[in-house]
Amino acid sequence: MDEKEQKAFEGDAFAQCAMGDDYFFEAFDADIEYKDVLYKKALYWYHRAAQKGHAASQYNLAYQYEHGLGTDADMEQAVYWYRRSAHQGYGAAENNLGHLYETGNGLPQDYGQALHWYGRAARHDDADGQCNTAIMYQFGYAGKRDYDKAAYWYAQAAEKGNAIAQNNLGYLYETGRGVPQDWELAAHWYYEAAMAGDGPAQNNLGVLYREGHGVRHDLCQAVYWFVQSAASGYKEGMKNYAHALEKGEGVEKDTVEAAYWRQKGKE
Repeated sequence: MDEKEQKAFEGDAFAQCAMGDDYFFEAFDADIEYKDVLYKKALYWYHRAAQKGHAASQYNLAYQYEHGLGTDADMEQAVYWYRRSAHQGYGAAENNLGHLYETGNGLPQDYGQALHWYGRAARHDDADGQCNTAIMYQFGYAGKRDYDKAAYWYAQAAEKGNAIAQNNLGYLYETGRGVPQDWELAAHWYYEAAMAGDGPAQNNLGVLYREGHGVRHDLCQAVYWFVQSAASGYKEGMKNYAHALEKGEGVEKDTVEAAYWRQKGKE
């Protein structure tokens, strides 16, 4: 028995959480027949630490209940433990509680409560919470649209590497909503998100290369990013790749392949 395991058995919440983490992440790479056993062990240690008030363990426990990892999915338990963690100011739990309110999963749908918890997560420097807060303001889900606040929170999340925020911030710079219109900054943020594998951003960057906005006009680069976007499953990327194939723009003309991708974009 190593020191961490000994401390966990002696009741140290931090060690118990660490034991839970060990089993949880081991389950990622485990063969399918071992995954459930490992998730059950993670659940056991998270539960012990959560009962002692350990906020990260409360969040992890809630996550396993929400997704049915090592246990049957139980939204009542998920909400309970997310709330326990969120009331301690744990950003990830605040964000996930906001998501449950937004989607009406395990809780009555309530956009006002969703924004409340996303906002708390955002103020506690949680990138997902910052991005979700921005989305609420951009689309006015809990009141009037507020592009200034959307841009502010997207920027906070984008700087932390949140790809959705990077793409959406790029869109605000492209359209001049909440920020001065700036093609080069739009291209910058689309590129950051595209490099992280975000399909919409890959498509948006391709469009900028095709039109020559914020970047040099380069049809080959446009096609490259449309292909990446299409491969990610993003339908607009498929349609734009199909268009390039039809016209022979940046790629050899191929009407058969174009028809294939255009149909994929409609499915």
